[in-house]
Order: sequence, then C-alpha cells, then structure tokens
Amino acid sequence: MFSYMLLLPSLFYYHSYADASGAGKDVYEYVKSVGKFKETRRTDGISTSDIIMRIIKDYNQYVMRNLDRGYTRKELGVSYVKEKRLRMNMGLKKLQERVKKQQEKVGKKIQTVGKIAGMHPNEWVETLIGWLLDFSRCLKMLPQMGTAIRDRIQDN
Repeated sequence: MFSYMLLLPSLFYYHSYADASGAGKDVYEYVKSVGKFKETRRTDGISTSDIIMRIIKDYNQYVMRNLDRGYTRKELGVSYVKEKRLRMNMGLKKLQERVKKQQEKVGKKIQTVGKIAGMHPNEWVETLIGWLLDFSRCLKMLPQMGTAIRDRIQDN
C-alpha cells in the first residue's frame, strides 16, 4: 500500500488519528513501522478533504494563469494535450463571454429602438424582419428591372 515511500525516503504521512480498517487492523501500521507516520491534531471546522477538493477544482485555472504568466507546460508538469485542451477551453469561455455581451448590447438596442418607435421589442423585431424580407425581394428583382430598363432604352 505504501510502497511508494520506499522510492521517496524523505516522505512522511501525516494524519490526525490512526485509522483502523473494518477488520480492526491499523491501516497505517507499515508507515508507523518505518517511522514515517506523523500524527496531527484535528482542527474543528477544517476539513482536509475540502481543502484538497478546492485545490483540485481550481487546478486548471491555476495552470492557465501560470501559462499566461509565461511558465512553460513542462515547468508546470502538464502534458502537451492537457495544455492544448485547457487553452481551447479558455478560448471557448472567452468567446462565450463575448457572445453574451454582444447579445446583451443587441437586446438593449432593440429595446431602445422599440421604445422610440412606440412598439414592444417583439413587435419591432417582427416589423424589421418584414422590411428585410421585402428588401431582399427587391434585390432579387434588380436583374429583372435592369433588363427591363435596358430594353426600354434600346426601344427608344
């Protein structure tokens, strides 16, 4: 269970109490026998598990912040794929934020124009869509109109 300690001789195992497995055997027996167990006092209201979860949860943010500061992925112990995935995810988050801000700006402008026109924003948008459809129909008719004008000029 603790065989990695043989590879890292200076490593200690800290814990607040000596746990026992369901069979009543001390799970830290080996660590204690090699003199690597250090018992600590428990602090009420502080959970080591919560602290570790916060570290793990914020790990990607920590890596990105340090990559942005100029550290290399190798200095941070991060694989090439992990770095690229983090950069892609951060790029997508930034894009989402920009799109959301743009949507908010457009929404405000639609409300402003609707107020000026004295219409509800949905009503104004429907009217605008109607105008745009009419305009696009006119654009589609331009070649036909140009041909008709040329034909009339040639007839005169």
